[in-house]
Amino acid sequence: MTVTITPLAENAGAEVTGLDLRDDVDAEIAKRLNDAFVDRVALVFRDQTLTPRDFVKGASIFGTPMKQLLAQYHLPDCPEVGIVSNRDRDTKGDGKILIRGTTWHTDHSNTEVPPKATSLYAIDLPDSGGDTAFTNTCAAYDALPNATKKRIDGLQAVHAYLSSRTPRKLPKRTKEEEAASPDMIQPLVRTHPDSGRKALYLNPVRIEEFVGVEKEEGFSLLGELMAHATEDRFIYRHKWRRGDMVIWDNRCSMHQANKDYDMSQLRLMHRLMLEGTKPA
Repeated sequence: MTVTITPLAENAGAEVTGLDLRDDVDAEIAKRLNDAFVDRVALVFRDQTLTPRDFVKGASIFGTPMKQLLAQYHLPDCPEVGIVSNRDRDTKGDGKILIRGTTWHTDHSNTEVPPKATSLYAIDLPDSGGDTAFTNTCAAYDALPNATKKRIDGLQAVHAYLSSRTPRKLPKRTKEEEAASPDMIQPLVRTHPDSGRKALYLNPVRIEEFVGVEKEEGFSLLGELMAHATEDRFIYRHKWRRGDMVIWDNRCSMHQANKDYDMSQLRLMHRLMLEGTKPA
């Protein structure tokens, strides 16, 4: 097979062509894909036809799929795959529709070992809108002034399931789910375990405070870093087509779903995650 990897933006995103994710992949191609994944933050595979088990197989090129954390969204016969749609409702709260992922974040940073990667497979889409944006937080860190790097290197942040200043609502959890995921302290600057590059590890949905920093000062710092990390020069914005499979690296990126579409039209994705390592 002839596999081509084409960058899609300056610092993030690449399109992979010439590969059917249902097929077996040899070691050479797997290495090329994994190197591109680390370098480009998000990879796009167009025109795929994937059952849930095919989806798991394709994502396994990049690591080990894990069981989805929110049980209400599991596929019953494939717990590694969950459903993301604009028909999701908060089954433990007020029952209102939940449009998930609509502000910048990185997935499950409040857990001790956050997922290495997340992937979405597009099944049904609205006629327009609903893009997902990705920002490269390694590139954002590299572009910081040296004085800012010195200020933030070594800082730690407390990540809660739901920050007191979260910009959006999250699904409510059972008591068992809460007990299994207490607040977690994570480095503000983490080192990518594959590339060795430093990355900003930001998540305004989860960060409650910075250790040893007065709260207002900490939120001011978070705002400054978020404004920097989400500048256009670091971003790839993905316009979905049915059959797209996109996988991104949670260790060096943030992502954001856009809800700028007709909510009467169905937007349905399958979602899975890969096992990660403890941020350091």
